[in-house]
Amino acid sequence: MTPEQMDEKLTSLTRYSAADRQSGSPRLTLTFEAKPELDPVYTDSYSLTFKITRDSDDPQKEPCIIHWDPVEDGFSQSGIIILHHESNEELRPIQVEPSQLPAKQFHPRDVPASDPCFKQLTPGDTVSWEMALPSVYFDSFIEDHLYEIFWPGGQISLWDWGTLVEHNDQLVPKFPAMVLPGGQHQSLEIINIESDIEDDIASGPSPRPLSPSARVSDAPVFSVSVAGPARLSMKDRNVSGGLCYPVTVTVTYNAAPDPLEEKPVIFHTFIFKDIDNRNNGFRLYVGGKDGWRPHELNGLLTHHLYRFCFPDPFHVGHSQDRFRTLRPGESCSLTREVSDFPKNAAPGDVFRYGYKGGKLDWWDWGNFGDHEDTVVWIYGGVTDPKDNEGRPGIMIPASNLIEFTIVE
Repeated sequence: MTPEQMDEKLTSLTRYSAADRQSGSPRLTLTFEAKPELDPVYTDSYSLTFKITRDSDDPQKEPCIIHWDPVEDGFSQSGIIILHHESNEELRPIQVEPSQLPAKQFHPRDVPASDPCFKQLTPGDTVSWEMALPSVYFDSFIEDHLYEIFWPGGQISLWDWGTLVEHNDQLVPKFPAMVLPGGQHQSLEIINIESDIEDDIASGPSPRPLSPSARVSDAPVFSVSVAGPARLSMKDRNVSGGLCYPVTVTVTYNAAPDPLEEKPVIFHTFIFKDIDNRNNGFRLYVGGKDGWRPHELNGLLTHHLYRFCFPDPFHVGHSQDRFRTLRPGESCSLTREVSDFPKNAAPGDVFRYGYKGGKLDWWDWGNFGDHEDTVVWIYGGVTDPKDNEGRPGIMIPASNLIEFTIVE
């Protein structure tokens, strides 16, 4: 679709333009900002930042107040429109059931200064709100397709001249309403992180599996073993439709650095749950005429997986889903799934899978009760405190390998 064709289509969908502004009312303009791409598999939220700006050359110089709700006004039936770029170079609005969108309310409102929907503007001022796109739109998005987010124009009926301080009563709908002209639009591409992985792209030789000699003295001694079925049926699929092979991971605290030490160790389990990794953690190997070769993963995968994430604080003593505790001689089991296979995987193909070794990102002495008040920041692995607060790193050598065959 050419820019001219897009402009023509968007113009036909515009509800209010600058020509609809009423003489003597404040001149306001709405714009919005959002990321140009979205992967619904790895993020369940998509935020838009709405901005309303009063023209700096507005002939009316008196301050004004407005009530604009980013939910009711931004995402109601009279709010933004999301259009799908069709294969025939047409733009088609996504059809959403009206009852699933917020309803626009027209009634008097009290004017508390604490209400974020009430704003005061003088010429040149800008106010903003950040709000997540209603999840109902996610059901309509199609992978690898392009969409257009469009503001068709709207009205603000709750407005008046003056300041918020001067209005300590109710604001009633004002007629004629103030106009927010349409026209702002931005493209949104629906992507799939998995598509960034090219099976035939290698990022250099993968490090060898970690040997027991990599263990650090004065650190607890850990080991890992893996187990799984001997066959994987082509019918065993995950919710995304890909092959899915279940693995049981057993983590054992073999020995304390001091043979007389019986204190428990508490540790973060991220390395046992993280995606397959070419450098450490878990790895899939493909059988062939020339022996076994690792199924290479492109570095883009890890980059994309955490690109929407930010560190979050967790209380260690209250996060049993992220941490485990063991005494010398004890073991615990976790489950994981192998879901990244070569694109041409077929019945008869043979694979091996195992833990190639790695370092625990965080551990400490004690159990959950000892760490009720311990807070760590997690961004995949623990990022703060850094370097495990000086405790020696627990290096866990490579595990055994499971061998399995794909069957019909």
